[in-house]
Amino acid sequence: MKRRLSVLTLLSLGLAAQAGALSLNGTVQGEVTPDTRLGGWAVTPFGQPVQELVSAPVTGGRFSLALPDAAPPVRAQVPVDDRLSWPGLIDLTRVSAPAQAAELKFYLYRDTNGSGSHDEGEPLREVRLNVGRGGVFVVWASAATTVTGSRDYQAALESGWNALVVDVRNTVRVQPYTPQTTVQIDLGR
Repeated sequence: MKRRLSVLTLLSLGLAAQAGALSLNGTVQGEVTPDTRLGGWAVTPFGQPVQELVSAPVTGGRFSLALPDAAPPVRAQVPVDDRLSWPGLIDLTRVSAPAQAAELKFYLYRDTNGSGSHDEGEPLREVRLNVGRGGVFVVWASAATTVTGSRDYQAALESGWNALVVDVRNTVRVQPYTPQTTVQIDLGR
């Protein structure tokens, strides 16, 4: 009986992990060509693209990106601290547990050769994913940790990919992105 319970527990944990895959669904406001793709790139702490980890076509002004379960390349990982460009964070005051982290930024490009991924010679245009007045910040963490800072800043990260909606006003409101939320890219900004 114990063995059966363990197998059922493992099976349910596996299904929960599959259900937890992070997907970003949204729209692009503005003119795009039929060969336009949206790519998610692991970046350096200075925001320079290192490697495209995921991409999807923009069809009829819509896209859906399913982030991979795999960790980003080591060269994009840094300790979870102020080396990442945490949006809205002015003064880092505490990290609850040591962890490595990597930021994912988003770029539109024309897939001129139809390869389904970015190739040399296809210019990248950095874009911001928005939810209402907040911006979407996507970060990978090697372990669960919480980042806190001044102005009530608090970002709880789980191990793996995290998407946060950050709204910066008098205080900074950080909340988890939910898959039911539609993100928007406004090319007019």
